[in-house]
Amino acid sequence: MEQFNSSVVRFLNKMTDLLVLNLLFILTSIPIFTIGASLSAMYAVSLRSIRYGDGYVVRTYFKAFKQSFRQSTISFLVLAACGFLLFFDYRFWNVRKASSLSHMMQVISIVIAILIGVVAMWLFPLIAKMNDSLLTQVKNAARMAFGYFIPYTVCAAGLAVFAVWLATLNPGLTIIMALFGFSTVSWLQSLFFYKVFSKHISEDPVGADDPLYGENYKA
Repeated sequence: MEQFNSSVVRFLNKMTDLLVLNLLFILTSIPIFTIGASLSAMYAVSLRSIRYGDGYVVRTYFKAFKQSFRQSTISFLVLAACGFLLFFDYRFWNVRKASSLSHMMQVISIVIAILIGVVAMWLFPLIAKMNDSLLTQVKNAARMAFGYFIPYTVCAAGLAVFAVWLATLNPGLTIIMALFGFSTVSWLQSLFFYKVFSKHISEDPVGADDPLYGENYKA
């Protein structure tokens, strides 16, 4: 019974942390142009949770938000501009008279958008975790996105797509996803991201049961 109660408490603490993190992400994303910094801050909390356990959500979030603001904001604005241009290009060819060229250009726009989206998915967690120049962050994001495409990129992208699909099923799920969706997806994705990061980051194990470096633990 004591073990059961402990599990319930840990679960409730986790749900509370996810709720708070989700709320922080939404509130700090309201100005729109801060979405990039909000993403990096959310991933910073999620990655810390994977590595060290839950707690310090608010403090970690705002510290990461401040530290990553410049790189994350520049990244988001550039990505938003690219997305707008690709959407405009797609619409441009969509209204042209149907031809093999218009279909081909639409497919190219979609493929480029997917490739950029995949790199962007890794970029904000990397900004949250690494301290490098923005160009280096983008290069590393591309290397990890395609170098670890299966299973890490596919699984991380699948989680996001699945969450969006769930949110469209019915109003009840839409509310639940609005309360927990962003933070839950970032936490689940971080399980995959950190597995890759651990191959490139030298960190000391926090204990024998360390999920990433436990095999290297020395008491």
